[in-house]
Amino acid sequence: MVKISVITSKGGTGKTTTAINLGHGLALSGKRVILIDCDPHGDLGLVFSAEAEKNLSDLLRTGKTTVTQVRHNLFLIKSGGKSLTETELAIANRDGREFILRNALSDLRNCDFLICDCAPSRNLININALALSDQVIIPVSMDYLALNGAKHTIEMMREVRRFTRANLDLMGILATQYDVRTNLSQEIYEVLCKHFPNKVFETVIRVNTRLREAPSYGKTIFEYTINSTGSEDYFNLTNEVLRMSQ
Repeated sequence: MVKISVITSKGGTGKTTTAINLGHGLALSGKRVILIDCDPHGDLGLVFSAEAEKNLSDLLRTGKTTVTQVRHNLFLIKSGGKSLTETELAIANRDGREFILRNALSDLRNCDFLICDCAPSRNLININALALSDQVIIPVSMDYLALNGAKHTIEMMREVRRFTRANLDLMGILATQYDVRTNLSQEIYEVLCKHFPNKVFETVIRVNTRLREAPSYGKTIFEYTINSTGSEDYFNLTNEVLRMSQ
C-alpha cells in the first residue's frame, strides 16, 4: 500500500483538487483508493456528497470509523468538520499522539493507495497524517508565496522524520495553476526545478476553468469533462504516480 499526504502550508494551491482527481484517476486505473479528509473544512465529503455515521474525528478518538464508497474503487473517510478541531485538542496530551492515526489504520488491508488531504497548517492532525504516510506531494501554485509554503512544508517533513522516525519521502513538487500565457508561471517553475532538483513532477496542472467548476457539480474532472486540459493533466499525473510507485 502506498500512503500519500497531499500537503502544503499555503492555501489555494489546488491541494484538494489534486487529492480528488489523483484519487479518482488511480481508481479508474484499477487501484483501490481510500481518501482521508484531514481538513476540518470537509471539502472531500462535500464534493462527493458522502454520508457517514463515523469520520476521522471518531477514528482518532475511538479507533473506529466509517469508510464510504463514493465511486468504483474509491472510498472516503470524512473529516468530521468542526469536531476534528475539537478532537485535536482532546488527543494533544495522549502518549504517542503523533501515531494515533497510523496505529488506528495498522490493520488496513485490500487497499492500493491511501491519500490524505491535509489542511494548510502545521497541526497535530497533519503530523499524524505525515507519520502515517510514505510519500508527500506538495502542490505549488505559480506565485512566490506558494514557493515559501513549499519550503515550510519541507521543514515540517524534516521535523516529523526526526521526532517520529517516520519513513517519509518527498514524492514530488506539483506545479499547479500554471498559466501558459504568462512569463511568471515559467519563471516560478524554473525556480522550483532549481531549488528541488529531480523532485518536481514532469506533469504541470494548467489553469483550467473546468477544474474549478467540477466540484460544484459533485464531480471529478474525469466525470465533468473528459476532453479538457484539466483531465489531461490529472491523467498524466496519475500515470506518473503509478510509475513512481512501482
